[in-house]
Amino acid sequence: MGQRIGLYAITFLLMFAVGMGTPISPLLASSIGAGWVDVGLMGLAWGLALAFSSFVTGRISDRVGRRPLLVASSSVSMLAAFLLFHASTVGQLIAGKGLEGFAWACFWPPMEALATETVDTKDVGKGIGLVTTVFAFAFAMGSLAGGSISDLFGLRPVFEVYFVIAALSILTVPFIDDPRRRRIMNHLSRNPSSSRFFSRALVLGYYLGGSETFGFGTVMALLSVFALDLGIPVFWIGVVFSLFWAGRILSGTLAGVGSDRFGRKRVAVLALLVGATGFTVIALALSLFFLATGALLIGLSIGAIYPVNLAMIADNTEPQLRGGAMGIYETTSAIMFMVSSTFGGLAAEFVSPRTPYASSAFTYVACAVVLLTWGKSRRESPRSSGPLS
Repeated sequence: MGQRIGLYAITFLLMFAVGMGTPISPLLASSIGAGWVDVGLMGLAWGLALAFSSFVTGRISDRVGRRPLLVASSSVSMLAAFLLFHASTVGQLIAGKGLEGFAWACFWPPMEALATETVDTKDVGKGIGLVTTVFAFAFAMGSLAGGSISDLFGLRPVFEVYFVIAALSILTVPFIDDPRRRRIMNHLSRNPSSSRFFSRALVLGYYLGGSETFGFGTVMALLSVFALDLGIPVFWIGVVFSLFWAGRILSGTLAGVGSDRFGRKRVAVLALLVGATGFTVIALALSLFFLATGALLIGLSIGAIYPVNLAMIADNTEPQLRGGAMGIYETTSAIMFMVSSTFGGLAAEFVSPRTPYASSAFTYVACAVVLLTWGKSRRESPRSSGPLS
């Protein structure tokens, strides 16, 4: 555990900083005259930067080690915060969000690889589960802090604090154990085929990640507006999102440990069905109680799928390819986040505000069916290294 303290510390600090800025940047855009299209372009810039750079940053971390990419992530986060703080035009805000997306790409592929490399093989699910729990807790607390600071001091001071916390995160890097760095020369002497990024098990992992993110994007982009249309007061909308994040926090480590013991596929399928239930409840919701219940179920589902999926990818990836595989996972997730936000907005506008949640429920059920059929495992012992068990 001691060697992982630095890993938890940088995850908490950076995700706390990003969590502060995420709900405030659209408000800052609105304060300087941005419209809905401009706010959408900010999200698009973030997604495109993440999608186009994650594989590259992951592969760089395979080559030079994980630590340099984590330093780059902190540094780019500082630059993004600086630009957002000083932004006076929508173009500068869009550029700032693009830098945030690139900082995310520098952080998560190497961090996800590290989380699987600094634990015993039998505890990979637990290792990544702990990191994702720290991420969810930090992001939720950061969002709360960002709202409090903006309420007391205004919008721009949030990004000053963001800058300082991102700078502090660099100090944690020397305390991060980097097994990849110690093995670089051994791995560079081998030249594995890039086709190994697309084995059946890994493609299923990317598909699972994309399905999970389709639902996550629906919640992040549309749920607050849907709740407002139901007549839910803003305060209670905040409570609904708090329940979503509470679900993510509660399920991450438990699901990771469960997948180590009972197998990845079993836990992933159960989590998908819980998520499908949550989306169905929201699609039918007419009151705050059902909206909150659905949000909690979806949070539990997404919090469980994320670490199990990363453990599944790690199970089926050689160490010298792991950063790249995590990069493909992040690319898939970024693309599906943009797809779900765009599709959900169009479906809500032209079909029904409930359609995006019904579509997400269908997506989760379809993914569960695929895992149960096409994802037939070579093994069922969760401590061995086959694809999906």
